[in-house]
Formats: sequence, structure tokens, C-alpha cells
Amino acid sequence: MPDTPDTHETLLFAWLRADDDATRPQDTSDAIVVRSTGPAPRISRRLELDTVECAVIEGEEVDVEPFPTARAWRGVLLGYLDAGELSVDQEGRRVDLERGDFVFYTAAQRYRIRSAAAHRFLVVRIPTSALVLRHGLFTDVLATDLNDLPSAPLLRSLLAVLADPAYLPSLPARAHAADALVAAAHAVIADAREPGTAEAMSQFHRIVVWIDAHLADDDLSTERVAVGSFVSARTVRRVFALNGTTVSALVRQRRLERIRNALLDPREQGTAIGAIAARWGFRDPSVFSRAFTQQFGIPPRRYRALHLHQGAAAAAPAATTTPDPGGPHDPALPPARRPLRR
Repeated sequence: MPDTPDTHETLLFAWLRADDDATRPQDTSDAIVVRSTGPAPRISRRLELDTVECAVIEGEEVDVEPFPTARAWRGVLLGYLDAGELSVDQEGRRVDLERGDFVFYTAAQRYRIRSAAAHRFLVVRIPTSALVLRHGLFTDVLATDLNDLPSAPLLRSLLAVLADPAYLPSLPARAHAADALVAAAHAVIADAREPGTAEAMSQFHRIVVWIDAHLADDDLSTERVAVGSFVSARTVRRVFALNGTTVSALVRQRRLERIRNALLDPREQGTAIGAIAARWGFRDPSVFSRAFTQQFGIPPRRYRALHLHQGAAAAAPAATTTPDPGGPHDPALPPARRPLRR
């Protein structure tokens, strides 16, 4: 009778971000424990779309769980199976994925990912700052099969493009690609919700369209938005509460996105950052800088420099495809890989 292969455990960390130089798993936000009878998974592709982080993982038989770390990360994880078969367990639910399927899950709670054979899995990490909906409103779709919903083909097509090594977007295009992905994810969430909630979400989006058209207005209070949308202020508050946000929070987010787009626009290179911020209602530089940093992770001046002044040479680390392993310093290995000590 043949011997059963021994199962070994590997601790992977700092694998989502190529520039993360952490040396301890406790100092990262992406540490995972991989149990396997074969080689540990490898990262074959990384792609950063503004604040959205993507990684393509190639592996064989695996059983994966998160490793508790000090740097708790809040947001939604979106997995897409590009090849093979795989299952995701969370919140007492399990979804079995086939090629072309996707699933939402979160690192804020325990999850388990298992595969019995070779697979290629895209992981997309969407931070809370990029979401219109509050994190808690995603819990009913975690580890749930959403692949037959009307908007599923839209999200699936975007995920397939992100998994393709040939897709290397320009620096200015990455933020817009992230917006498209997040919008498609919200569309799937809208399809998955109860009819009454879906009606409120439809009304919510109609109001948001009006807000987007008037973002440069000085007065975008709840009362002004209600008058412009031909509903009561009470209705506006109720609809926004059902969608996990407020008028002021959404206006702030949308204005920051307009400022970000201007910072990415080569035609605006000669315009002072303070002038762009004031154009969209941020007249206090310190308030604006704090808000922008909270939304996009880095200060506005650095953000502009990274995206407009680095040139083509700096674009490579943000979208890389690694070759097959070939030695102890092979770039295909994640930034940190350690045997798990018990």
C-alpha cells in the first residue's frame, strides 16, 4: 500500500504587496497558513489598481486559513477562479467554485480555502475606503454563490481581464479600472439583496446621480439634495441609512475621487493641488490632506508624484508577472515564506 504524503504547513506573509518589507507575520495584514502535501502556492502576478490590490496565486492541493496579525485589515476580498476547482468557507457557509466563478469573503472573520488539485486563483483586496456600502452590509453575500445573478457576467469579465498576464494598464488608467471593478461588485451586491432593499438601492443610485451632477455646488446638505431629487429629507436619510452611508460621507468620497482624477490628469500638472482641492470644496489644506490620505492611503502630493512623475520605469513593480521558480532568489517566491513552527 503506497504511503500517504505528509502534510506540511507554511506561513506566507507580505505576499499581496511586493513592496512590503515586513519580516514578521504579526506586522503584516495578509498572513496565511497553508497546509499542503506538495509545494506551497506561488504568486505569479501582482497588480495594484490605486488602493485595490490584486494577486494571482497558483498552487496544487492546499488548505488555507488566515493567520492572526496585529495589522487588522478591513475590507472585502473578492476571489476569482481562473483554473481548477476550489471551495471557500465562511460564516457557516460554503461555496464550491469552478473555472470562471467568483466569491466574496473577508479577512475580518475566519475563512477557509481548499483545493484538491492544481488551480489558479485571483485574489482582489478592496479596502473599506473604496466601498460605497458599509462593510457590515456585505456579510449576507460572503461565501455565497452569486454567479447566476444578472450582473455576474459584468464582474466576471473584469476579473478575467485582471487575471490575464497580458493586461498591464497605464498608471493613469489604474484608478479608473479600480472604480469599474468596485462598481461591478456593487452591482452584484444589489442583485443579491431583497426586493425591498433593492428598490431602496435603486432610489439611492438615482440620488447619487444627482449629487454627482452637482458636486461643485457649495450647498450639498441633505435638505438641498432632497429638493433636487424631488423627495423628502427624511426619505433621503432613510435611503442612505439602508445603504450604510450618509449624504455628507458620500459627497466627501465623491469629491475626493474627482480630486484624485484631476491629480492623475496630465493636463492638470500645472495646477496647484490646493487649487484643485478648493475647486471641489476642500478649502482647508490640512483637512483636505487628512481626508485624502485616509481615502487613498498616501498624501496627495506623494500620490501625484507617484502617478505622474515616475514614468514607465516605475510602472513595472505595480503589475508584474513572475517566471517559474529557478533558484533560491527566484522572484516567483513571495516576499516572505517561512515554515510554520508549532
